[in-house]
Amino acid sequence: MTRLSLRILTEQLEELSALLFQDKNEAAALALCGRSQVEDPWDGGMDERFIVREIIPVEPAAYASRSPDGFEWSTTPFYQALQRAEAKDFAVAVFHSHPLGYLHFSAKDDLAEHELFAIAFNRLESRRPHLSVIMDASGALAARAYGPDLKAQRVADIVVIGERWTFASTAADSTRLRALDRQVRAFGRAASTALGRLRIGIVGCGGTGSAVASLLARIGVQRLALIDPDGVDETNLNRLHFSSRADASLHRKKVDVVGEGIANVGLPASLVRVPKNADHEEALEVLRACDIVFGCTDDHLGREVLNRLAYFYFIPVIDLGLLIEPNDAGGYDCFDGRVTIVQPGYVCQGCRQLIDPEQLHLESLRRDPQVLLERRRAGYVPEDPDPSPVVVTFTTELACLAVNELFHRLTGFRGVEQHCSEHVRQFQYLKDADTLPGGKSRAACKLCGQRRYDGRGDMTPLLDMTL
Repeated sequence: MTRLSLRILTEQLEELSALLFQDKNEAAALALCGRSQVEDPWDGGMDERFIVREIIPVEPAAYASRSPDGFEWSTTPFYQALQRAEAKDFAVAVFHSHPLGYLHFSAKDDLAEHELFAIAFNRLESRRPHLSVIMDASGALAARAYGPDLKAQRVADIVVIGERWTFASTAADSTRLRALDRQVRAFGRAASTALGRLRIGIVGCGGTGSAVASLLARIGVQRLALIDPDGVDETNLNRLHFSSRADASLHRKKVDVVGEGIANVGLPASLVRVPKNADHEEALEVLRACDIVFGCTDDHLGREVLNRLAYFYFIPVIDLGLLIEPNDAGGYDCFDGRVTIVQPGYVCQGCRQLIDPEQLHLESLRRDPQVLLERRRAGYVPEDPDPSPVVVTFTTELACLAVNELFHRLTGFRGVEQHCSEHVRQFQYLKDADTLPGGKSRAACKLCGQRRYDGRGDMTPLLDMTL
């Protein structure tokens, strides 16, 4: 069975609400949606997502009549949207309002939609499904999809990404929360139930990533994907949670060590282990099936993959970084931990200068050792730098900051105005240790300046990356 979901930004939801509730009568709007189709690595089913890319208003002249419980309109706007969608394999979503307040599809909706979506499959070649979505006056949504058989299939998950992250699901609640009793007392049952349903990826299972994985498992996240190509060595033992000297001696994969550690905790957990880099095909398949991703890698190519993933698929990324720079005077030029939220509407990591183009190119060469060796011999590529300083107490504190950010995005525990897209903790200072740095998008940036990739979904090449 294919699991269907709709992903939409808060700003898009607000735009739709303004279009659909201009008066007390039902109204319609259209949207072009990027598509994502992957196999769910946790249950083996198909995961098909519709990602809202562009809102298309329906002009008043298109309506023959409108009333509080229905409307009649020309199919021309819908057909024109279908023609645009087919060229890039987008889906069309037909939104309409229910101003009388009920959030379910009526008998009138059933009849009208059957006739409407017949147009899509009778006149055009695409066999991919399209959507019908209703909105009530509160902004709540219900959705269903139509394929060539014209049988409606419920969209079980509706995800709204903005300052808060909402993961609404019609799936049955089977979460067992007794082990999370103290957490439920703090944040309520709904938040812990939502955590139990999330699919969360962790890219990088070292000092920060292993700490993040441990914390997520203990707050009730049941589906985790661990992505890291590296094995454990002796220098990892002072910061890699769950690791032992035996693991280092055997050079066991970090994803296996962390995965076994989580399993031994004893809370419900379904783990996917991918001993690959984030840009590897296998890792990309898993990442596209995630709801949220934690970026715990210090490689620039992996960070660029996650940077693009957030905008193409509306999968928010919580990216972590630790920078310790001792100076010759015995102090520190920098001793900072950073948590950055990457999602549409925020400044991307490229514009924040967290991704170095030269390092990005170098790391792409490292994927082909022969090419790297030839370039290095020719003097085009420098030798690898010494590893950066890392201390377990600070990587673990940084992981706590990141997971607390997840709690805030789900519950809003800090309050309505307490949002930021980047949070820096300056560990060397006792007072005023946290800063909320601003970022500025470059006008030429396709991701966050021009926003050309918002909701683009699947394309060739994937993520439009040609390294």
